[in-house]
Amino acid sequence: MTAALDLLSRLGLADAEARLREFLPRQRWFGGREREVTAIRVADVGVLRDGDPVVLSVVVDVEYAEGDPEQYHVPLAVQSEAIEGVWEGVVVGAGERDGRPVLVYDALHGGVPSFVFWQVLAAGSEVAMEHGSLRPRALGFDLGDDGPGSVRPLGREQSNSSLVRGDREVMKCFRKLARGRSPELEMLGALAAAGFEHVAAPLGVIEYDDGRGETALLALLQPYLHNGVDGWSLALASLRDLYAHAEETGAEERRDPMHVVREQGASFVPEAERIARVTAQMHLALSRMSGSPEMRPEPASREVVERWSAEMLEDLENLLARGGPGVDGLAARKGSIAAIFRSVATISDGGMAIRFHGDYHLGQLLRTDGGWTLLDFEGEPARGPQARRSRSSALRDVAGMLRSFDYAAQVELRNWGGPGETDYPRMALYGEAWAESNREAFWTAYLEELGESRIIPTGEEAVRLRQAFELQKAVYEVGYELGHRPDWVSIPLRFLVRQGVDG
Repeated sequence: MTAALDLLSRLGLADAEARLREFLPRQRWFGGREREVTAIRVADVGVLRDGDPVVLSVVVDVEYAEGDPEQYHVPLAVQSEAIEGVWEGVVVGAGERDGRPVLVYDALHGGVPSFVFWQVLAAGSEVAMEHGSLRPRALGFDLGDDGPGSVRPLGREQSNSSLVRGDREVMKCFRKLARGRSPELEMLGALAAAGFEHVAAPLGVIEYDDGRGETALLALLQPYLHNGVDGWSLALASLRDLYAHAEETGAEERRDPMHVVREQGASFVPEAERIARVTAQMHLALSRMSGSPEMRPEPASREVVERWSAEMLEDLENLLARGGPGVDGLAARKGSIAAIFRSVATISDGGMAIRFHGDYHLGQLLRTDGGWTLLDFEGEPARGPQARRSRSSALRDVAGMLRSFDYAAQVELRNWGGPGETDYPRMALYGEAWAESNREAFWTAYLEELGESRIIPTGEEAVRLRQAFELQKAVYEVGYELGHRPDWVSIPLRFLVRQGVDG
């Protein structure tokens, strides 16, 4: 038994690796739920707080039957079983410590265990682990008077875990660890230095040093944006109003759904236009980067455009190779989708290759009284570190947002009712009109804000490249949903099949 396992056993988590093997696949943030796990090993452990509860920083290696291994950060709290308010889904196991029963659970559940990370950051001292260490770095952060009772989970579904302390800060705790320079920190620093005001500057970071010279970002602290509502929630609210209005009018009132959407009092179109302008401003700032070589833009030459085409085709092949329900049905559309991807290689001028957000959708923006703020620059969770720090077309972000409008319409339609409902086809038309109206508004405002910048191709080639990126995004979405939300996989599949027919 390793020293790390011995420590966990003495604290109350016997058979820690077996318990973690049961625990991880149940977590929304675990990226390997669809893969066959062959081994889970505790790689490192450190005590952040002793007493009751004990709070541990635990680094876990996950190995799979196929593909590369992954490493996760799984902070644990060990507390007497008398504790109340712990959701069963975050419990790793029960055991004994010094002859007394204890409960072992996810330390990012809120309260005292989560507050420990604020204390570590405030202390600013390196925390030794069995092999490596945690390195906190405060950037204008003040612990103040808000204690453990003010810390709560943010409550959004995501691939990381975010905590809020009162109305002061939000801490994003990274679950899957990526070695090397963080895309999040890189992008936030570069955009802030360029004068782009629609980001929340870091207040502090905690990094993990594995003892062999490799580091990974463990936690990022940023200001909490007061009265903030994410774009996804606002979009769904707009759709709820639309579906309610359509339901009240009834099928006997034969009105053009697009006209109803445009005259709707709660229309999302003005926000779609604002988001588009902020998006274009971000891309303009990224196109002017002159600092580190990793951030500088480059021309999207024929070679670069051909590489984009090859990546799209590879993504499609990888998805189809997975097989399974739904995906097998997509094989019939492979030819038409692949033809669109291959046509990208014929684009004469790809514009510029710049750093980009990488996982851009309505949930990555927060609306406050001061406007829209962009969040989460880590890139697509299923992509590797190199891909998430690469340069590409700004149209990748545009495609992500356009796909998000379609997603919102489909998700809220599901909330309204299922396909078996008599009025479902009519309601679906309203949802499609909402999505298309916002897509058009976003695209028009985005192009207006770009002006003559030439970041993207001009004319028809811009539309062709954008549409190809939308298809590539949908291919990614199918793979992601299969591993995280299988009930949603029909949303991107529906888009792919329709595009395949149209193409």
